[in-house]
Amino acid sequence: MINADLQDVAFYAIHDPEAAREAAAAGVGATVTLTVGGKTDPSIGGAPLTLLGYVATITDGKFKAYGPMGGGVTRNYGLSVVFRVGGIDIVLISNNGQATDLGQLTSLGIDPTRKSTVVVKSMQHFRAAFEPIARQVLEVDTGALCTKDFKNRPYQHIRRPIWPLDEL
Repeated sequence: MINADLQDVAFYAIHDPEAAREAAAAGVGATVTLTVGGKTDPSIGGAPLTLLGYVATITDGKFKAYGPMGGGVTRNYGLSVVFRVGGIDIVLISNNGQATDLGQLTSLGIDPTRKSTVVVKSMQHFRAAFEPIARQVLEVDTGALCTKDFKNRPYQHIRRPIWPLDEL
């Protein structure tokens, strides 16, 4: 997305407390270089990216989730930052969690209904809140932990044969 210079994009979210702290220390309005993502296990899902961007928003990560899966529950994703790289608003969160509620974006000042593209890191949980506002849903398998390609995982202690890894 960055190389393609996509514009008017929201990306939710990269769990990276270190990058969120660095962005918050720089403050809203600062232009900073951050190394984001890929710090837990770069062999699954890719290595960190070093990006130059603008700190657009800083919050404590607390909001009420009113969507179909939220039911008015208060959520807390910890220190959260909107880091704008070109035309992409990248959300950095300190407490990990999948995208399940529009409030995860609106609480940061991002209106997902006004973006040309919204990217969420989530396998299925996003559908109840985000699918109704989408013109189209494209699933992307990044090869990370939640890949749909079960056969490429290095299973070590498993009885064989077992579906879906083997034909039964």
